[in-house]
Amino acid sequence: MIYLHSDRGSATIWSLALTFMLLLGGFVAMATGQVAVARQQVSTAMDLAALAGAQSGGQSCDQAQLVAQANGALLNTCYLDSGDVFVSGTVPAPGLLERLFGFLGQPLAGIGASARAGQPEQ
Repeated sequence: MIYLHSDRGSATIWSLALTFMLLLGGFVAMATGQVAVARQQVSTAMDLAALAGAQSGGQSCDQAQLVAQANGALLNTCYLDSGDVFVSGTVPAPGLLERLFGFLGQPLAGIGASARAGQPEQ
């Protein structure tokens, strides 16, 4: 008597599915970490740029631009309002996400932040 087993070879399919899920989980964890690092980088760069602009004399935005570039960020806006310096800028998107979205045909903008700093009150 011959028995036909319908689940023959299913371990291969299950192991491939498990491997795919582990790789996908690793990819998501790595992308999340890269975004968190980029967000912290742009936030720090904008804080430093705003402080540099507030401490400089008459060329606040020029000084903020230099500090932002030195920290790897692009300064998008800078303006003075009642003695306070307002800045906003971006850093490029992490390489892994930029390549993924580029492959999908969707351009990915940078990660942005803004900051405000002023002279201390006397």
